[in-house]
Amino acid sequence: MSGTRRVGRAGRGNGAPGEETGGAVARGRGPGAGAPRSVGGEGPPRAGAELLRETGAEWVRQSSLRSTWAVVAVALAGMAVFAALMGYTELTRILENPDEADSAAFMRLTSQGHYYLVQFAVLVLAALASTGEFANHSVTSTLLWRPRRGVVLAARTLVSAVLAFAVGVLSTLVGVTVLAGFVAPYTGVDVPEAAVAALSAGLCMALFAVLFTGVGTALRSMPGTITLGFLVLLGLPMVMQLSQVQAINDAASLMPGLAGVEFYAGGDVGFYTAPYDGPVNILAVVGWAVAAQIVARTELRVRDV
Repeated sequence: MSGTRRVGRAGRGNGAPGEETGGAVARGRGPGAGAPRSVGGEGPPRAGAELLRETGAEWVRQSSLRSTWAVVAVALAGMAVFAALMGYTELTRILENPDEADSAAFMRLTSQGHYYLVQFAVLVLAALASTGEFANHSVTSTLLWRPRRGVVLAARTLVSAVLAFAVGVLSTLVGVTVLAGFVAPYTGVDVPEAAVAALSAGLCMALFAVLFTGVGTALRSMPGTITLGFLVLLGLPMVMQLSQVQAINDAASLMPGLAGVEFYAGGDVGFYTAPYDGPVNILAVVGWAVAAQIVARTELRVRDV
């Protein structure tokens, strides 16, 4: 995860010290520059303008990291490979029994690709965004320039969520396109259904980014964030389901990974049946995301950098 470049804020970035280009100038700082001023004149900027500026700086930071685009590329390539393998398997089943042809396979298989691959790419994206500055201590410069820590967290979360939404939508389109190359001659693609699935996956991935940006900000550790994220998304729910206790099994379905796949798969996951259906699944993911942000905001405000 090297090869980073700091742009847009003095001392910011996930790379090694010394890899910055014009940070002070890009942030409007220079010799004699004082505290941030509003666009129209004197005093500190209003909250909206401050968030807008910080979001722009955060976008420059995240988009200038080669690691960001490497993770996005891996997510899309992983979905393409997964869809090709599943498409071949589905084609074999259809050739053996033409009655097996089902347009719902597109959504079912792409949702499995998100569950096994894409959501972990989003986890890594959020971990990169939220922990990088703590690792190299450049967060000190960030918070000196932007003392309102809630604004920094909000901007970082917003940019991460937008990137994750794009990954969710694009990976769905990649998966459906690759699957169509195998089974489209035997079953048509429901375009409106595919569009809904893409937007649903994008929404859920965005919420995962909100969740894990909060986790990363609270933990301030990339390995810790990725480990906890893996456990929350996959490890812990699987262990809970192995208990064979119905109450624990039902509780597992409210973990973000299982609730999320039930949402963007439209209830047809193909390997898991939740006891709950409807909006409760996306609401469960929202609840996890909000809780993580509350913890992150509290930790960021009360703990020194």
